Amino acid sequence: MKRSVIYLFAMLVIVFILASCGDTAEYPGWTPEIDFEPPADYQVTIFEAESPEPVSEARLADPRPNIIFIMTDDQPSQTVAYMPTVKNVLMAKGINFENGFLTTPLCCPSRASILTGEYVHNHQVYTNRYPMGGAPKFDDVSTVAVWLKEAGYRTGFFGKYLNSYDVLEPKGVVPPGWSDWGVFLANDAGPEERGNLQYFFDFSMSANGEPVVYPKKKYNYSTDIVTTKAVEFVNNSRDEPFMLFVSYYNPHSPYIWAPRHEEAFRHEWAWEQYRPPNFNEPNIRDKPDYIAELEPFSPEEVDITYKQILRSLLSVDDGVASLLNVLDQTGLDENTIIFYLTDNGLTAGDHRFGFSKNCPYEACIKTPYIVYAPWKYAARTDSSLVANIDLAPTFADLARASIPDAVNGISLVPLLENSGAHWRDAILLEHWPTEEGVGSIIPEFYSVRTADWKYTEYVTGESELYDLVNDPYELQNLANKRKYRDIRSDLKLRLEELKKE
Repeated sequence: MKRSVIYLFAMLVIVFILASCGDTAEYPGWTPEIDFEPPADYQVTIFEAESPEPVSEARLADPRPNIIFIMTDDQPSQTVAYMPTVKNVLMAKGINFENGFLTTPLCCPSRASILTGEYVHNHQVYTNRYPMGGAPKFDDVSTVAVWLKEAGYRTGFFGKYLNSYDVLEPKGVVPPGWSDWGVFLANDAGPEERGNLQYFFDFSMSANGEPVVYPKKKYNYSTDIVTTKAVEFVNNSRDEPFMLFVSYYNPHSPYIWAPRHEEAFRHEWAWEQYRPPNFNEPNIRDKPDYIAELEPFSPEEVDITYKQILRSLLSVDDGVASLLNVLDQTGLDENTIIFYLTDNGLTAGDHRFGFSKNCPYEACIKTPYIVYAPWKYAARTDSSLVANIDLAPTFADLARASIPDAVNGISLVPLLENSGAHWRDAILLEHWPTEEGVGSIIPEFYSVRTADWKYTEYVTGESELYDLVNDPYELQNLANKRKYRDIRSDLKLRLEELKKE
């Protein structure tokens, strides 16, 4: 779909069309150091559990922690700076992994990697749609839910599961390993052209296998429904160990926000334009050929959509605050570990991409990666290379469950306990062309990302090499520079090793 069509659709479904704020001046030394303070009339909305009760002494005596995994959909990593609770609580008091990555930056492949701990070339959910990907392609026999349920954990999943989950039979089916299931379904009552809008208002969910319709009402905003279900799950599960997946659809296009956040980010002082040095990159002579096919958004279009994303994320922030509140009310705040990620990053004008994923650049592959357990781990910022494939083995390790040999990820537990623990020095990134959209024009690629370098090979024979220390915005491709031949050779060997894992 062309950029102009996507933009027009987004504008039609949004309640207000915003005017662009501020000038579009260049920022040659721009860094995303945002000190956002919400407007004076902004208040976090807390969704309370019904009749919360304190956890039993027997549960507190059990050393196995509860695990809450909060996941957003298509969140640009830097936007956590505009989420008051995530920024001022989770990040400020947790472990903030500044080098958190998605090994394949696309929804369904990434989510399958989260559930299995495997690289995409192993679980083979390559894209969002069958036959290359989607829920019908996913083998759900061995997932982190199965491992933890066998270890005695109650498991819950609320929100978005895998793309094309709707086509599985019977409709609303609960995959193996899940004790409580509240997952979005496509609403058969509406026309297909409603697209992703139906996952915000006028939506359906599988309630433990039974489809339930949530008609279009102001109070039936999907993010709040997911939060309410998650909060009740915590309260109802307080006396047994649990693992909870809270999978929000926000801020996925068409970037719908809760009605209560209608006025947020409508003033220049409330946000900062996203203008990194690679914004609509002017010189692309050293880039692979597909970059020339992109149709960049104008700065004004980027600003409008960016504010919609920020506004949409405020309801997620409310959800985080609500979960922290119920943990405090029940006394579970002293034995629960919270993880916060997105399923893939999102560009916002980087390298001429409008709002896209699938690319090998930092904006696509990086994720907010936060582990919050102030009762167990001291707050710090950590530069270790961590990824979505590390979540499943980490959850299993914490729960004292068995970790299958097929898992490619590494348990974060040693690293959480000791910042000096031995850790990986490289991570594999991979992509397969999608059925449509920008991802369809990006050739299959494989990348190796180290602390200082990124090397990418495309099936077209093209390659990219970036010095991330001196060129963090990936402006100068060094792959064909004679001076860097040895570095390229070393990274090429490392890439081949990773592809065999």
